[in-house]
Amino acid sequence: MDVIHFTAGAADPLKAFGASKATFLPLADGEGDTHLSCLHLEIGGKIEAPSITHAAALLVVHGRATIASDIGARINFSGGMGAVFGPNEPYTLNSETGAILILVECQELTAHARGISTPQRIEGATWPSDSLAMHAVKK
Repeated sequence: MDVIHFTAGAADPLKAFGASKATFLPLADGEGDTHLSCLHLEIGGKIEAPSITHAAALLVVHGRATIASDIGARINFSGGMGAVFGPNEPYTLNSETGAILILVECQELTAHARGISTPQRIEGATWPSDSLAMHAVKK
């Protein structure tokens, strides 16, 4: 087993892709062009045009980020949410509050039907922190 550490202090400044206030850390590589990485966006951080040679899954593990596609879709994501992009599907990414994302890149990725958000699927869904927040409000 190799233990990996992906806190902000372990990441290096990202200087490519029109990035500002962003740090990046490669975590693992797989067969071919498969990569697992961590991206930290500070408050006001952005990436204007990440590489699109691979399919990519962007998974927000902490904070909030806005992902915009080239067709005008603009979605606000928070921890526990993500998006899957195909190769040659451009997007931009920014965060007004700061965020930590896990990125999975490979030749092809397809979102699994059970993971795709639909109103019926996520209705009433909560996170463990939601119950803590509700408990604090009741006091």
